[in-house]
Amino acid sequence: MKSLKLACFSLVSVVASLLAACGGSPPHAAGPQHADIPIGDTSPPKPLAPGKESPPGPLASKDSPFPAIARTKVANGMEIATVTSHALPIVQVRLVFHAGMGYAPNIPGLAETTAEMLKDGGTKTMTSATLLDKVESLGADLSIDTDTDATTIGLGVTKDKLAEALTLLVDVATAPRFDETEFRKLKKREIDEAEDRARSNGGWTVMHALMRELYAPTSPYASYGATPAELTKLTSAGVRDFYKKFFVPKNATLILAGDIDASAADMASSKFSKWTGGDPPKVEFPAAIAPKGTRVLLVNRAKSAQSDISVGTLAPERSTPNWPVIRVANQILGGGVAGRLFLDVREQRSLAYSTGSRITELAHGQQPFIAYAGTQTPKTGLAVQGILDNLSKIQTGVTDSETATATRYLSDIFAVRMETLGAIANMVATQTELGLPDGYWDQYRAAVKQVTTAQASEEAKTLTSAPGWLIVVSGDADVIGTPRSHFGDVTVLDPEHEFKTLRTIPANPQAALEIAK
Repeated sequence: MKSLKLACFSLVSVVASLLAACGGSPPHAAGPQHADIPIGDTSPPKPLAPGKESPPGPLASKDSPFPAIARTKVANGMEIATVTSHALPIVQVRLVFHAGMGYAPNIPGLAETTAEMLKDGGTKTMTSATLLDKVESLGADLSIDTDTDATTIGLGVTKDKLAEALTLLVDVATAPRFDETEFRKLKKREIDEAEDRARSNGGWTVMHALMRELYAPTSPYASYGATPAELTKLTSAGVRDFYKKFFVPKNATLILAGDIDASAADMASSKFSKWTGGDPPKVEFPAAIAPKGTRVLLVNRAKSAQSDISVGTLAPERSTPNWPVIRVANQILGGGVAGRLFLDVREQRSLAYSTGSRITELAHGQQPFIAYAGTQTPKTGLAVQGILDNLSKIQTGVTDSETATATRYLSDIFAVRMETLGAIANMVATQTELGLPDGYWDQYRAAVKQVTTAQASEEAKTLTSAPGWLIVVSGDADVIGTPRSHFGDVTVLDPEHEFKTLRTIPANPQAALEIAK
């Protein structure tokens, strides 16, 4: 998978890297099976030493409004969104198509392969090698990103190269060659990568199994990357057909962010004016499937010394007005190093080298809400229990200090995110992908600042009061299979053979959580 969001549990990797840089892995202590979960410092402040003054409070956050977006429409139906910033003579370009990775639900991998062929397959006037040479001559890098709800082509160039870059982008997007030799080479690479993922990528195998359970087989969201066997079925004819249906002007938004004026939109409109195409297909999104009881899926990775854990259910749809409160509640639970999961499961109990929670943002319907951890094989059961303990504990409410920390972080992080033109262009692309209105980012940030402790407590209770949890663990089934039956029936899956069921282990609430070393 080529998407940044599809870099499975990228937050896990980032946190783990930061921790390693700060002193390596945590001690290999088993940790207590039960512990008091910290909910913030409620002790009275210590008296100051004579002559000492209290430290200053945090500064008020800057408004940092999101830049204004100007929009225009080409006669063929393509939309152009421009954001002007004269700080640097640079322009970031994004061409966004509503063509997510599962938008051909019966053909996993087709959307990603089609997108990659736009670069690897060359154009009608250029081979792939020639295309990449031209991109490099502009001092640019051509990126292709296929996400859950969109495919984005990206370029960043200096202002004086914008006209050339747009000419190149028109050729890539509207006149692909789909060279058969390049298709076979790409297909082989993708099969090799899929085999490697299935064999060794615990984060990917967990998410693949989880999404198959939360969404119906006909849902675009049931497809979280293709298996090797699914990729072998792809054909160049299928790629051409998917392109013809989804890569049309009425399904596209061109984003220009940087040192530009109104003439940039006119130039882009002129360059794309000859592009034609019909209406994009209507994609159906069946309702998500909430777990009705606690279930355990164990994705077998023989001899693995580590386990990847996800405990999941469903969160409300992305467009809900309560989204800012949901984000605050999630931040308190596991949004970072100040989150309860990190402070308890990792720091206090030493049960995981990384842990947190997240909501996978989707443009349609309910979204996966996941608490996760990466841990050593012997600590797998205790880490699962630690996550469940925190999901239960937060239902009793959150503290004022937790709410203040979470709202401040979620509000102020915007200033960091908007430091580069590329980040601004990506935020406009995200807004386009999720169908959010202009002005949304400022409205969201203002709403986050207003979230109260009572609201965060109520949302945390609602978010975690699931009728059941889907526990998915990727690890050595021979070692951790029986202990996982403590939580319910365990279905063991084989990721190297299309996630077929290997066996079922009956529930045994008396099964020990910790594995003898």
